[in-house]
Amino acid sequence: MAKYKPDDKVIILDYNGKPLVPQVVARIEEVYGGGRYRLDLPDGAACFEYDNHFQKIDEETYKKYLQAVRDREQDLPLDLKIDIRKFVAKRPRLRREIYRNYELDKKYVSIIHAYAGRISMYGRENIPPQFLWEFEDAKNGITQTRAFFHDIDESINEVTVPDQANAPVIM
Repeated sequence: MAKYKPDDKVIILDYNGKPLVPQVVARIEEVYGGGRYRLDLPDGAACFEYDNHFQKIDEETYKKYLQAVRDREQDLPLDLKIDIRKFVAKRPRLRREIYRNYELDKKYVSIIHAYAGRISMYGRENIPPQFLWEFEDAKNGITQTRAFFHDIDESINEVTVPDQANAPVIM
């Protein structure tokens, strides 16, 4: 007999059986045999987990922790919302520099999204130094590429990525 049923609210536990910090909550989507459950996470993702990795919580606690998760979420710098071919067509003399900065900008956005999530999940002190260096390099790089595009076209905002991965981004 399963001790959990679909739509039960649970909190994810670490390997010591204590709630993760910051707390992560989920909703049980499906029950499988062998103590396996499919969890629906707040960001829309789903995962399979065994019943010893989470425990049931009441609706009020679930809503409180879910609100904390929503408060920690942030909008990170997104891809440039420009049609690069039309942008280059208007400035043919800067074609090579525009393409180079555009490719670098996409790379930096990808790195920032990946590492900001890891830093907010595990904490800055638990991330290896080489990854922190790459994250800091990407933050400096995106500032430079967005400044380059801002100098060419005033409608493209410059970006400043904060030191803390879960702080709001200044555009």
